[in-house]
Amino acid sequence: MNNAPRRIHSDIQHRVDAFTDLIPVDLHALWEKSDAQFVRSRIVGTNAIAYPTYWYSPSAKHQLGFWMFNRSDQLPQSEAVQETTLLSLLDDVTAELATRLVAILNDNQFHLGFTVNLNIARTGSSPSARQFYFDAHAIKLTKRKATVECPLYDAESGKQLLLARATFVFIPLNDVAAKLKSKHDKEYGTVRNLPMPLLDESDAQALDASDLHGLSQVMNILPHGLVNHKAGLFSASKRRVVALVDFRDNLNGPPNHVHGGILATVLYNVSELLLSKATGISKRSSFASVRDINYRNGVTSESKDIAVDAIVEDVSANKVVVMAKLTHGPKICTTLKTTFTVPVPTSRL
Repeated sequence: MNNAPRRIHSDIQHRVDAFTDLIPVDLHALWEKSDAQFVRSRIVGTNAIAYPTYWYSPSAKHQLGFWMFNRSDQLPQSEAVQETTLLSLLDDVTAELATRLVAILNDNQFHLGFTVNLNIARTGSSPSARQFYFDAHAIKLTKRKATVECPLYDAESGKQLLLARATFVFIPLNDVAAKLKSKHDKEYGTVRNLPMPLLDESDAQALDASDLHGLSQVMNILPHGLVNHKAGLFSASKRRVVALVDFRDNLNGPPNHVHGGILATVLYNVSELLLSKATGISKRSSFASVRDINYRNGVTSESKDIAVDAIVEDVSANKVVVMAKLTHGPKICTTLKTTFTVPVPTSRL
């Protein structure tokens, strides 16, 4: 197997060797190549990871491969690969497999897919990991819908780190342009961007420059400001943070729409900030055990004045649940429910 990491745990090697008919497939082999595509442009194109080669098993209908992150100023040895980066890659690779399998079911007629749900459960931790192995496979499949499951492993230790389950819906290619235009005109054509949701509580405080600067560093491997957080408010009594953001270029997933991994990351970062402000617990002392993302309406490329709104929904024992949503005018575009595991129950909530 070419382009695999040089040091692979024996358990991972056994998993790979179990497939006898692996065919190399290129990154985004079934998609139109575009510099606007987030993973191709911002992750692979900047050499954050080595150019990946994936493999497909026609008999088992699995897609597998490795991601090898390079050391850089943005990702020194002391920094872990962020789970939100891995989330984005998992969204990408599960979409690739779903696209391939739906095309086969439809006599190789291409369909454009959209993520409608992505659930990421943490199953282990390996902060020093730089080489990852994934194995995606469909658990439900029809001509218009697919659900794909994909465990992610530290390729060197063999430890499973994350388990992703993604559901996609598909539109025949000859219907895509008309439907996307109709959807865009209906949802955005007459929308007047509403101001940031107002927190009229007496304790509402503006997010300071440090908070906004931190949120605008969407992932540690990306340039600062790809998603510009312009303003924000926090209310301790409502346990809520709201912010207003602008998206820059080359962040696409589906054509002319922001990648689902970026949307989920923006929501997660605001949720993490809210957890810190509401509880006083630093992000290094907590982690997201489950993330559940629902995609309701797409966010068009380079959109401005998108509102992000996060609120603490539930507190129990050592768990804190934060619900966040991303809206464009009156439309809810994406929601993220994050279950945080915290070290001790917090009296501040």
